[in-house]
Amino acid sequence: MKNYKKILILLTVICLAIAIISFILIYAKYTTSANSQTDVPIARWNILVNNISIKDQSDISQTLQPIFPGNENIAENIIAPTAEGYFDLYFDYNDVDVSFKYTISLTPSEESSVTDIVATGYSVDDGEVINFTNYNENITDNISLDNPTRTRKIRVYVKWDDDSNTATMDNYADTESALSGNPALFNVNVTFDQTIA
Repeated sequence: MKNYKKILILLTVICLAIAIISFILIYAKYTTSANSQTDVPIARWNILVNNISIKDQSDISQTLQPIFPGNENIAENIIAPTAEGYFDLYFDYNDVDVSFKYTISLTPSEESSVTDIVATGYSVDDGEVINFTNYNENITDNISLDNPTRTRKIRVYVKWDDDSNTATMDNYADTESALSGNPALFNVNVTFDQTIA
């Protein structure tokens, strides 16, 4: 009987060892893994505004060249009450791989000697002029990734508002601004945001 117990214990240990080895082998089959890395290019985001990359520089002041054609009463390329002109913003998004929205904010600068400079409207790619209902409205649009045109020209129309109903400066203030020798300044802020579906 003692031998029978020893054989039974030995068989139990062998069965238990086989069960443990089988469990380890089965478990190992389900925990086997492989490592890898994917090589996925990151979307490009390099928009040029007037030939300046927005990722390299945020100030495009030197590239904004206002044009004031003048008329029979006002000389060319100067600003005076009632003078009208424009400036252009050129967007080049050939190196952009996502759809995006742009917003152009327009406001007279607090440091300007002339507070009555206003934006009156704009055009896109030399198209029809879109007049603002109120001065200095934001200009905004979405650029779709599937748009084959990879550039855009925004022409912003500005004037020295001398209308007594809307102007903030009177004739005395107009004269003082001319005598001050300080420039007329206008804030232009362009922001770009990726369009998220």
